[in-house]
Amino acid sequence: MRLSEFVFATCRAGSEKALKKEVSLQSGKLLTPAFMRPQLITWKVQAELPEDFAFTSLHAVVSGWSLGMARNAAEVAQIVTKTNIEVCAVHVFPRLISEDGLTAEAWAPVDALTEDLKQVCPISPEGGYILDVILGEVGEPWFIGCHPKSPTSHPHAGGLPRLTIPAEAPSRAWLKMEQSLSWLGLDRTEVLVGKSALELGSAPGGASWSLLQRGMKVIGVDTGAVDACVQNHPNYDHISLPASQLPLDYLPEKVDLLACDMNLAPDVVLKYLEPLCLRVKPRWLVLTFKMNDGRVEALMPYFISQVQRFAPGPVYAKQLHANRREVTLVSQAAEV
Repeated sequence: MRLSEFVFATCRAGSEKALKKEVSLQSGKLLTPAFMRPQLITWKVQAELPEDFAFTSLHAVVSGWSLGMARNAAEVAQIVTKTNIEVCAVHVFPRLISEDGLTAEAWAPVDALTEDLKQVCPISPEGGYILDVILGEVGEPWFIGCHPKSPTSHPHAGGLPRLTIPAEAPSRAWLKMEQSLSWLGLDRTEVLVGKSALELGSAPGGASWSLLQRGMKVIGVDTGAVDACVQNHPNYDHISLPASQLPLDYLPEKVDLLACDMNLAPDVVLKYLEPLCLRVKPRWLVLTFKMNDGRVEALMPYFISQVQRFAPGPVYAKQLHANRREVTLVSQAAEV
């Protein structure tokens, strides 16, 4: 049973063509492109899909059923009533999102609209769907969709936690790590305090700085120079060696989080990751795989399947807004 004649997906800026190609390869004639705007694509459904349908596409940040267009809160409520879905949350977000996120000023009118919609749309904690209200440019009607609540879906509206890169952050890797932690549900206050992390490709230290600011003890592996704010942190241990020469005996028997953001092809990275995982037995994985050419991009499902062999739990992969030509993989142990 289908909720609509159309499905939708959002993506990071510049990934529209890649998303369209990926869906075409996965779905064949089941889905045909219908509507395309920057960072938003819809497809017409040519056969039955399950009600809990969502794309497995790496490039789809948010995906689900397309429910129509609206210009005010009352029209949104009418769409929800007509569709007869049980909504557990309302996510309002702009269609156009930069790789560095949105400012607090940009979020203010979005938050106001979210509160208005909560007053008119019935919401139940037991509902199975998240209502998506996607705001276009001035004068455009709002795009209305919904996606099933699931472990793969990002908890924040538009897959975008409220983050802006601090001026003192050593690199953009800070934002990638923060978005990944949010996806894993590890951005709650003090949840990582006292925990340990091992990061491959630590320099210049943006991701490590994120983890250190959250109270973690971090071992960073990289031959490159690390920013002074990281290098001089009392909870940071820098191993200035390539991953290929990292002595496993030097490492602790267990770390809580294993991170990797090396500028190497995924097949090379995998050679280092598997023995490390077997050694340190992480509870969480946060990995960045580069997609610098079409060959690597086409092989990404295979690389993900290789991670699944040694990951602590289910592996989810997505191109987050902070990613460029790369994809983020996360995993967490079932007992977490």
